[in-house]
Amino acid sequence: MKITFTDWIPVFVLPALAIFVARPVLPGWGFLFAVAFSIFYGFKWLTYRRAVVMGASPGLKSTIGYLFCWVGMDGAAYFERSAKVPQPSRSEWLLAFLKTAFGLVLFFLIARLFYPAHTLTSGYIGLAGFLLFTFFGTFHILSLFWRRRGVNAVPIMSSPLLPSSLSDFWSSRWNLAFRDIARAFVFRPVLRRWGVVYAVIAAFVFSGVLHELLISLPADAWYGLPTLFFLIQAGGVFIEKSGSGVKAGINRGRRGWVFAAAFILVPLVLLFHPPSIENCMLPFMKALGALK
Repeated sequence: MKITFTDWIPVFVLPALAIFVARPVLPGWGFLFAVAFSIFYGFKWLTYRRAVVMGASPGLKSTIGYLFCWVGMDGAAYFERSAKVPQPSRSEWLLAFLKTAFGLVLFFLIARLFYPAHTLTSGYIGLAGFLLFTFFGTFHILSLFWRRRGVNAVPIMSSPLLPSSLSDFWSSRWNLAFRDIARAFVFRPVLRRWGVVYAVIAAFVFSGVLHELLISLPADAWYGLPTLFFLIQAGGVFIEKSGSGVKAGINRGRRGWVFAAAFILVPLVLLFHPPSIENCMLPFMKALGALK
């Protein structure tokens, strides 16, 4: 049994509905969330079907839990019950709640200190706070909740500040939910057909296209720059894995960390570009009362 064409339908239909139905009636930030949820649940369904095809037999409660109460995209691991899942420590619980609280402080308090004199700075601080509150904090708490119940639901952020290389950052540390999608449905199929170079490029282009939908389209500006950002990341991976890169030691250790930080941070404005802050993040913060 394989994934069928009908299993892919939500991946295309849900974002299309968000674009054509939600865009005319929602503000930029509302449209952003509509697109984000449509993409999320399209792939959530696809990864659920993939897990079933691979042999999982989830019950109703497990299905609801995976589809609606967990953000990860590794259905096979989530539904696996034979492996013993280590219980999270108290320190991990504390860290998760601290990240959540700090994200809220950045979003609702620190960002306000720079507004309106430094509007973009305020917006970027708000964005950092939102990401810290959600991806690093709340989603980590969800992971702890499920692991406490014996479910193999690893955090989707795995110490992203401690990569040993650029490829380590993108493949093992940042947003593992997206990593699982790209690996299963883009990287591996292209790898089998055309080889590793095309597989790496395809995975980063795929990421670029999704971020165009999530960032440039809601902001209606700077189209193509998120894709350019991810093409730069692909170029960085090729450089670090080249003979010269290996000889220079930028594929490991401290030099690998510095190389990764430079390749990510210097062009980051291409991904989270100013129009997305002005047209989506700042109005979102005002709608929640973080800014006045």
